[in-house]
Amino acid sequence: MRRLRPLVLFAALVLAPGMVSAQSEPDPRALQPAIDQLYAEQTAPGVSAAVIGPHDDDAVRAWAGKMARDAGPVGPQTRYLAGSLGKTVTGLIAAQLVHEGRLDLDAPITAWLADRPWIEALEHGDAITMRHLLTHTAGVPDYLEDWRFHLALRLRREHSFTPDELIGFVASHTPAGEPGAAFSYSDTHFIIAGLVLEAVTGSAYGELVRDRVIVPLGLSETEVLAGRHYENLATGYDRALFGGKTATLRGDALIRDFSYEGAAGGLVTSPADLARLFLALGSETFAPYRAIMIDEAWTLDAERGTGYGLGVYVTRNEDGTYRLFHGGDFAGYRSAALYDSRSALALAVQANAKSFEAPDAVFTLMDTLTGNPGP
Repeated sequence: MRRLRPLVLFAALVLAPGMVSAQSEPDPRALQPAIDQLYAEQTAPGVSAAVIGPHDDDAVRAWAGKMARDAGPVGPQTRYLAGSLGKTVTGLIAAQLVHEGRLDLDAPITAWLADRPWIEALEHGDAITMRHLLTHTAGVPDYLEDWRFHLALRLRREHSFTPDELIGFVASHTPAGEPGAAFSYSDTHFIIAGLVLEAVTGSAYGELVRDRVIVPLGLSETEVLAGRHYENLATGYDRALFGGKTATLRGDALIRDFSYEGAAGGLVTSPADLARLFLALGSETFAPYRAIMIDEAWTLDAERGTGYGLGVYVTRNEDGTYRLFHGGDFAGYRSAALYDSRSALALAVQANAKSFEAPDAVFTLMDTLTGNPGP
């Protein structure tokens, strides 16, 4: 996923001080008119959204536009690539393992990865912990910013990259800082974290996602990226190298195997499933995992109460309510999901164009549904 601009996102995450007055009863029926208006104002061929509350059997869905510029309409089961929203799934799995006593967030990653081919080249490798990785404070450079990766990417379509290959692109680069010194968003952090999760459990990352998240939460429209063919997948539109836009789906196949995103965001999903995921994160059942994910979040703005936990942004308000958020920007698809504890609603929006501002959209939609005027 291309990095999100955290300081821009935090403004949307935070409710202005004092804005804790009573709000109107949430009205999910307002979602479709809001999506219609959003679609008219944005530039994506298609957009989908879903909202769900704790007493709902299913999400309320809304959609507008087309699967592609020259294709049929978006529908209730249309899917998109989630991008970095997958980081929240990785953080959740890590929290589950911590709760089970199987993972120590503060142990050095060399406890599990000492034999990886890049570990000796990684500066501060013996000091980096899972907490550093999952809060983007390890300082490992982002492979998505490395020119050698992008050159190799242009030469590969049928075959993906292994985690070791991705980490190898940047392992010897100068780090953004010492572990625990500063926040620096990097997909490489989560690629490494995925290897740790596999080492701890003995299971492949895709199996962990399926067994610990997809199946228990009934996310029937979600699967881990593996290959190039997916049912009900909209065509994404990314920026072309020399200007314009390029379609990331040709016929019924992605133009390349994007499964290298793995633990950093390798999911195919729908807004309804993303909303279910974030509703679970806010539930009492998941309270032990949520506490592990956000109680020691890296502080990004102390005055506003914003931080980054284990794969999720969090804002705590003065009245005790909070919001959980993450976005995704990958391969011509944009996504954002939000849980608002004040209304107990979870909302997600996805679109099939890089130009679509999904983070702005998800907060605007939440404010529309809840009657909250926002920040």
